Amino acid sequence: MTRLTNYAMAALLALLLASGHLLDGPADHQAEWDQSQALKELQASQAGTQRREAAAQALCSQERGPNSEARWTAEGHLVCTTRRGVVRVAGVRP
Repeated sequence: MTRLTNYAMAALLALLLASGHLLDGPADHQAEWDQSQALKELQASQAGTQRREAAAQALCSQERGPNSEARWTAEGHLVCTTRRGVVRVAGVRP
């Protein structure tokens, strides 16, 4: 009888320990949601930045030729410069 009681108590204790995670309540995933939102915003702004850079380079290439390079000042103004080390194309005004 004692052995049967011990087995029953061990089984009950194992069941209690196995079901302990049910007492925690619903998981809070707010931090993961915030990280996901921040990543989405970063990816969207990165795509916008790439489009802006491509448009700026196209404008500089049109204005200053194929050896031009689009650069941004600290104030955010676009400046078209000539790349160093590249030979100027004949017929393109500086």
